[in-house]
Amino acid sequence: MHATEPTSPLAQQLKPLETVPDSYIVVSPEFIILTASNAYLADTLKRREELIGRYLFDAFPDNPAAPQANAVRNWRASLERVIATGQPHQMALQHYDVLDPDRPGHFVERHWKPLNTPVFDAQGNLSYIIHSSVNVTEEVRARRAMVQAQGREHDALAEAERERGRLSHLVMQAPAAICLLQGADMVYELVNPSYQQLFPDRELLGKPFLEALPEMRGTPVWEQLQEVFRTGQTHQELDMCIPLLRRAEAGLEDSYFNYTLQARLDEHRRVDAVYVFAFEVTAQVQAREQVQVLNQELDQANRHLTRVNADLDSFVYMAAHDLKGPINNLEGLVQALGEALPTPPPSDAAALLEMMQGAVARFQRTLVQLNDVLQLHQAYEPTAPPIELAAVVEDLRQDLLPALQQTGGVLEVDAAACPLVAMPAKSLRSLLYNLLSNAIKYRYPDRPRTST
Repeated sequence: MHATEPTSPLAQQLKPLETVPDSYIVVSPEFIILTASNAYLADTLKRREELIGRYLFDAFPDNPAAPQANAVRNWRASLERVIATGQPHQMALQHYDVLDPDRPGHFVERHWKPLNTPVFDAQGNLSYIIHSSVNVTEEVRARRAMVQAQGREHDALAEAERERGRLSHLVMQAPAAICLLQGADMVYELVNPSYQQLFPDRELLGKPFLEALPEMRGTPVWEQLQEVFRTGQTHQELDMCIPLLRRAEAGLEDSYFNYTLQARLDEHRRVDAVYVFAFEVTAQVQAREQVQVLNQELDQANRHLTRVNADLDSFVYMAAHDLKGPINNLEGLVQALGEALPTPPPSDAAALLEMMQGAVARFQRTLVQLNDVLQLHQAYEPTAPPIELAAVVEDLRQDLLPALQQTGGVLEVDAAACPLVAMPAKSLRSLLYNLLSNAIKYRYPDRPRTST
């Protein structure tokens, strides 16, 4: 390894190359650096005194982080080819990084378009090789950035296409009736199966709305579509009645829908189409109407029953009060008849008198029962507070005491299983009185005990 003497003829010959605007480095046939232009020094981040006299590939080693570049091997192969052939060699684009002077052991990315040209002396011997290189690092980076951007754009487009496919699948499988009406004429641009099922005999795609559905002209739906297209404001309706001509032979049918009309905006934020999202709710509306009819019928039935109950109350009141006087008179007549008969009365007359007295007594009992029913009905309290069962029975014991003493009956009270009863006090007292009095009245002779 040796350096060229600064005062040698060769050094003087190479001196002008140092100031040329192009990027040059000159090496000997032994790959010793003879000189370099200022432009080359700037591109490689070197000083001239660092290079002159050094072995080329010691000054410019491979970047270990970019072994795939094969920078040293490619440059050496080109130089050896020039030496062997004596002809210039244009190398392919080279990735050849240079050492970073500010960070020892690190490299700065560089890309070059190199040309190796031999220079001969007067005797035809190879004197040196000029390695001219154009630094195209920024171009490579720009191209790489463009490729990456194109890749990202491609990925974005691919993802957008996949998303469009997923959205399209969702729209086509949706249970809602969905369509897209494009332009002021509302041309069907998209129709999903649920929407098409509303009009099974019609072809919708590609046709203007009113051409496909002429019966919609002048309806609120058409006016709402135009308003959304004009203003861009979303419009919603619930339980909207729309006469539909589903099949030509069937005629118009009143159908009910919940629907949303939403504008689609183009890249200039102008409305270019209107989406329609609709759910048919005809069955629900009809069911609700039927329930309303049933409720009205029940209300009428309740009012009728109220009137019937009022009539029955009037009848019971009349029977319990208006008949009391005539029955009492009849009782007096029967008693007078009994007093008028001789004592003892004839057997036939006595039997008739006894039958008449029994009939009058039964009639009086019936009036008493009717009066009790009337009192129970008028005393009904649907929200009466719970009352103590044992207390009511103990109160009844005093009323039943004479009958219990006469029959030898015993009243025992055990209300532990049901201490409270949610029933109006008057109703409960009347119910228990009837039960207990009947138990005493219709007892078995050999069963003197009555219990509750």
